[in-house]
Amino acid sequence: MNKLRNILPNNVRIKICSIMFNDCSLLIYASTCQSSSYCPVCRKKSTRIHSKYNRELSDLPVSGKAVRIKLMARKYFCENYSCPRKVFTERFANEICPHGRRLIRSNHLLCKMALELGGNKGATISQLVGLPISSSTILRILRKLDIPEKTMTSGIIGVDDWAFKKGNAYGTIIVDLKNNEVIDLLPDRSPDTLIKWLQSHPEVQIVSRDRYGPYASAIKQGAPQAVQVADRFHLLLNLGEATKRMFQSEGKILKEAFNLYNNPPTSELMDKDRQHKKESLPEITEYSQANINPKRQHKFDNVKQLHEKGYSLKAIARTVKSHRHTVKKYINLEKLPKKQSRLSTNFDAFQAFLLHAGNTEKTYKVLHQMISSKGFTGGYSQFCNNMNDLYKRHKVTSKSSPVKLVPIKTWSAIKLSLMVYKDKNELKNEDRQFLELLYHKSPQIRQTGELVRSFKILFQSKEDGSLKNWIEEAINSGSGIKNFAKNLIKDFDAVNNAVITPYSNGQVEGQINKLKNIKRAMYGKASFQLLRKMVLANSQYFHQN
Repeated sequence: MNKLRNILPNNVRIKICSIMFNDCSLLIYASTCQSSSYCPVCRKKSTRIHSKYNRELSDLPVSGKAVRIKLMARKYFCENYSCPRKVFTERFANEICPHGRRLIRSNHLLCKMALELGGNKGATISQLVGLPISSSTILRILRKLDIPEKTMTSGIIGVDDWAFKKGNAYGTIIVDLKNNEVIDLLPDRSPDTLIKWLQSHPEVQIVSRDRYGPYASAIKQGAPQAVQVADRFHLLLNLGEATKRMFQSEGKILKEAFNLYNNPPTSELMDKDRQHKKESLPEITEYSQANINPKRQHKFDNVKQLHEKGYSLKAIARTVKSHRHTVKKYINLEKLPKKQSRLSTNFDAFQAFLLHAGNTEKTYKVLHQMISSKGFTGGYSQFCNNMNDLYKRHKVTSKSSPVKLVPIKTWSAIKLSLMVYKDKNELKNEDRQFLELLYHKSPQIRQTGELVRSFKILFQSKEDGSLKNWIEEAINSGSGIKNFAKNLIKDFDAVNNAVITPYSNGQVEGQINKLKNIKRAMYGKASFQLLRKMVLANSQYFHQN
């Protein structure tokens, strides 16, 4: 019994009386060993026992078995006669809470599982590890979880929206970019809500955001001292959309480029060369001899030699291991004929005729009629099968067998917008060849591609003034993205800060992905308050660890 004492926490004053095992659980009978307790109202110490009562608690599993503690607890009289509480239940300093049905360490484990898995998944895993509870109980544990509010930030934050239901309702997430944790969730993305939050955090100095207009005006009003930084990802995304619209407007040029790529001028010369090779095939007039089985031929020759030496039919048959009738037939033959079968034909005798240059242009039906009149013994189906094999061996194309069509290669506007963004060395050979053809066909598209790649380089060089020069070049050019460049002027300061500063909303996007996973794990039971608590608790928990 003393060895099993370590099953329970060392800091709780209870004594194990007995232990019972069964297939799925471990039952511990215990009693308290405290000599006194404190009144929960007046906090006066009491030693007068009123009565005893049974209390059942759950603890951490042991070897996959659920642990149940049957505790004989006590009630005390309050010795403070002025206290309104006359009788109270025994209080413990550690691990056992009033009205609790689990030890505190069990609640901590369930809380971590809930933060990781949510309600339904958490309930399923709890059944497997030996601490079974329902999904509703997990949600109650989460609602009781105390999350300390962040009153101060590092001063560098990221702001973006997230969807309760895409296209219908949205909220706002605020992330501390320096400490890598979520600070707060707002129930909507209205400017007034964000203004109110920013006014309560005057320490904010830098705000990274996407290009959503109401966010820009809200930050300007709520935190006028803050420097706004546009998100680089959304800038490149907007550039890609502008490039896609440009390609969609150049449909005529794209069609000409597709036709030129799939039907190059050299194809006609190649066809003439193939035709010349067909016409230059030599005319063969000799019929090919039929092939004979070497084994039969060897046996035939031995029979002839033995017969010339005067051996009898019986002796010859025993020597060559054949029937004497076969030996007699071989003796009467001057030459061994080709062995005929039910499916065999004399097609081999007409191969030279069929490969003649003039005959390769004729259909199978016409050729079959021609050789049938010359003594062909097979049917049309056999003839077609033999012709397919013959033409395949000699690489001849017939009018009866259609030429295999080569798929036409085309590129969508979205694909092209991605291709002009990438470096040439990153493209596939066919993509690079078509892009070079398209650039040669349209100098305007070539100029657009150069502007797109130079815009990408702006974020790598981080030179002040480079954005202004790029905007002027794009507006003065004839490319299809000059409207995109004009729109950058409306938000020039934030976009320029995105070019010259290292701040970005990439971390905010990652936190939004984590938020989506948490929201989906709650299976529709996550109200905004519960979802907010889950996200903040996850962020603080993982940041601490």
